[in-house]
This record gives sequence, C-alpha cells and structure tokens, in this order.
Amino acid sequence: MPPEGLRWPLKIKRISSWLHTILSVLVVAILWRANYPVARTVAVAVLLLGNNIRNLIFSHLIMPLQMAEEPANCPNKHTGMWMLGLVSQFVLAGLTGGLRSPLLIAALTPLSGMLVTFGWSREAKWAVRVVLAGAVLLIVLPASWFGPVVPDPYFAELVGLTLFAVAFLHSAYLIAMTRALSESHGRVDRARDLMTHQAMARAKELEQLSAQLSHELKNPLGAIKTLVQLSRRDACDEKSRERLQVAESEVERMSSILQEYLSFSRPLDKLRRESLSLDALADEVLELLSAQAASAGVAVRRSGSARLDADPRRLREALFNLVANALDATPRGGTVEVRIFERDGSARVEVCDSGRGMPRDVLERVGTPFFTTREQGTGLGVAMARAAFVQHGGSLEYASEEGRGTTVTGTIPAEERRAGGPPPPG
Repeated sequence: MPPEGLRWPLKIKRISSWLHTILSVLVVAILWRANYPVARTVAVAVLLLGNNIRNLIFSHLIMPLQMAEEPANCPNKHTGMWMLGLVSQFVLAGLTGGLRSPLLIAALTPLSGMLVTFGWSREAKWAVRVVLAGAVLLIVLPASWFGPVVPDPYFAELVGLTLFAVAFLHSAYLIAMTRALSESHGRVDRARDLMTHQAMARAKELEQLSAQLSHELKNPLGAIKTLVQLSRRDACDEKSRERLQVAESEVERMSSILQEYLSFSRPLDKLRRESLSLDALADEVLELLSAQAASAGVAVRRSGSARLDADPRRLREALFNLVANALDATPRGGTVEVRIFERDGSARVEVCDSGRGMPRDVLERVGTPFFTTREQGTGLGVAMARAAFVQHGGSLEYASEEGRGTTVTGTIPAEERRAGGPPPPG
C-alpha cells in the first residue's frame, strides 16, 4: 500500500472529467487572450470539446486507474476512439506551433494510458506507431503549416498547465499501479501461506495415519508369521514346506518394510542423547549382521574408536541400514569395513565396501525416499540414516565408482558433543 500522503492522486477517478474540462477552458482562454489566430483557437476548442465528450463516454482517463486496481476487468474495446484521441493530441500540437507548441508534451499522455491499460499488446503497438508517425510529420512538414508561436507570457502559462495535467495524471497512474502491485503481492503471499499451512497439515495427518496403520499391521503380521512357522513345522510333504517357507519370507519382508517406514516417518523425534562409544555401537551392529555376512560370504571388520553424546537408538538404526546395504552390494569374497575416527574435531564413521559401486546418475539420487536399486528395497533406509546424522547436526555423504565399491561417510560435529544442546535445523 502506498503511504497515506500519496493516495490523493487516486481520487482523480472522481474528478478527472471535471479537471479535463477546466484545463480545456483555461487553454482556450489563454489562447484567446494571446490574440492567437481565431480559426486556430476555434479549432483547438472544438478538438478539446470532442476529447471531453470522448472521455465522458468511454472513460479513457480513468480506465488505466481501473485497470491497475482491477486487472481482471481489462477492457478490450473502444480502442479506435482511443487512437482518435491520440491523433487529436498531435493535431492540437500542430495547430499551436508544431514542435514549438506548448501543448506538445500532452501528446504522450494517451499513449501512457494505453500502455497501462493494455500492456505491450497489439493496441499499444499501434499507439506507438501513431506516435512515431505524428513525430515524423511534425518534423518534416513545413513550419508555416503549424501556425505562429504562442507569445510570452502566455506560452509559459500553457506549458505550466500542460505539465501540471501530465504530471498529475501520470502520478495517478503510477501510484495506482504501485498499489495494485503491492496488493497483488499481498494476495500471493497470503495464498502461499494458506497453501503451505494446508499442505503441512495434510502431510501431518497422512504421516499420523500411515504410522498408525503401519503399527496396527505389525501385530497381525506377527501372528501370521507364527502360524506359518507352525504350519511349516507340521507340513506332511516337502512341497508344502517350501511354499510355507516362501510365505514366511514374504511376511518377514513386509515386516521389514513396515519397520523401515515407521523409522522413516519419525525422523524428527526429540533426540535422547547419552555418552556412548561409537566403536561399541558398531560392534553391536556387526554382531547383529554377522549371520547375513557369513551367508553372503563377505568379511566384515571394524577399526578405530570415538566417543560422543548422541542418541544410540537413532545411530544404531542408521549404522544397521548402512552396513546392511553394503553387504547387499558386495559379492562373495568381498569385504565391508566400518572405520571410526575423529578428525577436525568431529566424530566420523565410514562404511566401505568392495562391491559393484554405483554410476553417477544413481549416486545423485541415493537418499531419495522410495528410490532404490534393490528389487525388494524401499529406499527408506538410506533416507532414515541421513536424517539421523543431519538431526545430530552432521551429514551423510556417498562416494562411489562403478567396479570400485562405495564409501559412506557420516559426520557428527564436536560442537554438538560439547554443548549437548539441540541440533541446528536440518
């Protein structure tokens, strides 16, 4: 919104016709007092009267103000009469001295109104052509065609009136556009805030609903798994046992997906920090995955140590996902190593594998929820691991080359360990 002291030009919408009439009468009166040729003075009076009538009928003076304040009501008619008014301004200049006319500057006012109303449209382009043609005619036609110069001090009076009218009208246009632009920005901001609020509320509802649904599904899945195991144990033939084994593995896969989703859907729970040994936490994770590593024929080991204040549950889940992914990507006979050390005042953990590596396009998308290269994966594990490190104020970065393995580096800054305060925004 413009300042209070600058809103008065907007009121020209109510007085524009009267103002135009008063200025027209004053122009004719000054020309009469200056003893300007009667025929030219009468012609000027007729043209000004015609412009007054045109403005009353088509509201060409106030259309730009209405357009600036209500863009949806942009007019697209009466442009022919508007062009006629533009031509009449050059005729007025020609009747009162041509390039030496005190009314010459007023010839640009209709063009400004059309640009405000229509923008850079077909109408505005035609108006520019009319202005250029009028300027060329004023330059190339003989000076004798344009009549004598208005003598002083009447010349100065006419120039003053013209400047006042042009400045007043252009100020009104400019302030109306400024106010409309400010109001438009305000509407956009309010709409954006409303959409953001609605989207966040909807996302929160969906998160709560999906988390509750996942939690409710865990119990029946557990019951199904138990029944399948009992049925497999009591099966009479080998084919039935194989089918029940497949059913049990699928139930386990569903439970794993639900567990990953539950962990991912609560990434911003408040951290429960405590002093812990990162190497002991890594040994615990490797012990949990030792059976999988032995089955896959992959050697696992850990080196280095570090202590820090962190949430052990969150870091354990993150390390579990990172090491499990490394085991899946490493062929038989390969190695997965967890390296722990302190560098530059930060605790670091690296999970290195000698697997197949990743191409650049896959590496750029790693960590995106639901993006995975595994047939039965969800992509939530990496996203959850990255969220865990970020919430601790650190980061999780991937480095990989095809055929040369992958290294995942998780960092937690030392400032977080010393201060023990809440992590910075992720």
